[in-house]
Amino acid sequence: MLYRRAMSHRLLAALALPFFLTAACVESDDKGPEEEVPGEGKDDSFAKPTYHGDIGLNTFPAPEATLTATERHHTWTFSLTDNASVHAFTGPSLTGRMVIDTVLYLYKQKADGSWGAYLARNDDYQGSLFSSLTRNLGAGTYRILVKGYAASTRGQFSAHVECEGAGCAAAPTCLFGTTFGELLENPAVGVTGDRQLHVTDPLSALDQQRIILAVQQSAHTDVMTVAEAFDAVDQNVIRRVDLYDEAGARAFVAFEYGAGDNSYGAVFAYGSTELVSQIHDGDLLECTAVAETCALGGNWYDTRNNGSFTRISTNVVTAASQLSGVDATNALAAIRVAYAESTSLADGLTRIDGDTLNVVDLRDNATSVVIRAYEYGAGDNSYGAIYRANTAERVATIVDLTYYDCSLFR
Repeated sequence: MLYRRAMSHRLLAALALPFFLTAACVESDDKGPEEEVPGEGKDDSFAKPTYHGDIGLNTFPAPEATLTATERHHTWTFSLTDNASVHAFTGPSLTGRMVIDTVLYLYKQKADGSWGAYLARNDDYQGSLFSSLTRNLGAGTYRILVKGYAASTRGQFSAHVECEGAGCAAAPTCLFGTTFGELLENPAVGVTGDRQLHVTDPLSALDQQRIILAVQQSAHTDVMTVAEAFDAVDQNVIRRVDLYDEAGARAFVAFEYGAGDNSYGAVFAYGSTELVSQIHDGDLLECTAVAETCALGGNWYDTRNNGSFTRISTNVVTAASQLSGVDATNALAAIRVAYAESTSLADGLTRIDGDTLNVVDLRDNATSVVIRAYEYGAGDNSYGAIYRANTAERVATIVDLTYYDCSLFR
């Protein structure tokens, strides 16, 4: 059985029908052919319908819209995280109580962001002029499109989507928002740097890789060098925006540019080429960064002093022979956070303040997870890395005391 709330608004829609039943009961054969039938790639008003955003699943009151001379096609989107049974239907407006002859279409978004041909269609449902579709669907993003049977159809209607099953649970929302503009104004993500890059600027090997990947998000999928990337974008300029998520203790960097006066690019995770979102025509697509709260706090001082962790042991390392196996590997990786040129653990120890590495084990009081920090001074600033104890799984990098890539969340 579908949710009670969903049932209540379906019942309300049904109760509104009898008053208009005589006018509504019209056989499709009497109406002539449907006008403005959509087709994949067709260049008509279906290409740019009136989009109303996400439609709530099992919600009441349902959203409403009006078919007019300039807005003849209306769409809403919804997402499923797993398999689910979906019932989409139109009904009368709760305010206008009109009956209009609607046609309902269902689409699934493709990997490239387009919609393609519709999956299902319904015109008159059980003798009424309203429309109804029930389908078993898998995970993905879908949209419903509502239009009039005739191009001249005018009036108000309501749109409903009921959902039952595991996939109805709301998908995590993107940390940054839905557009690049929202990202720049998002209070949850601070902008810590914003500058224009040119091909003549000194660029790290990592940034060169990320710039090429970012430019490949546009039509310029064939660029293979930094020079080609800058040559392909508007004004030969790429914007770099550094971002920091305070709650999640994570840093990101966006590379954005104009391609034919449209905004394109990509957002990357700290210190890597890991793509966490694509920028396509100003929209953020395929976002994998969601809102999280770092269990460690925001920095190494928080972890040691906020009471959420209990210190188990501290080992002061001054010689490479004191560590072996995964500990030696993790320690060298931690030293390379500040001193990337370190060739070995012994060499790295000579570079850090006092030739001293602090290896600290802490237990998370809430989960009993034990973490091991490899921390040291670099010019009187705290650097290093934190791992799950006795594993190579890094859960945070310490940069000037602050975490930039926390992955241990509450």
